[in-house]
Amino acid sequence: MPQLPQTPQTPQQWGTQPYPVQPYAAQPYAAQPYPMAAYPMLRTSGMAVAGMVVGIVALVMFWVPFLDLLLGFLAIGLSWAGMLQADRPGYTGKGMGIAGLVCGIIAVIPALVIMLFFFGLFAAAGTACGIAC
Repeated sequence: MPQLPQTPQTPQQWGTQPYPVQPYAAQPYAAQPYPMAAYPMLRTSGMAVAGMVVGIVALVMFWVPFLDLLLGFLAIGLSWAGMLQADRPGYTGKGMGIAGLVCGIIAVIPALVIMLFFFGLFAAAGTACGIAC
């Protein structure tokens, strides 16, 4: 059996070779050049929330003639004031104010139509003053 010549063993060039780990001193973080600004907590406008809730209730109660007009105009007023308050710094809720304003306007329109219908019925029946007389 012929023997092959032996070559000296060298480490593989494509394998992972251990690298010595050199300890280093931990560097402290550099101080911030400017302090972070503390943002104030944003508050939701209570009038905008109330206007939206009253507007939704006015939409549901459109068939009650006098109550719906009261609720609709109240929703419009509260929502308008809530939108103005939401424009001030530190307040949010302008979207709820817009939603309450739209709900209030949409609730007032059928309430006016129903009131005119009822007053027309009472006028046709002969009572000019409606329910109050």
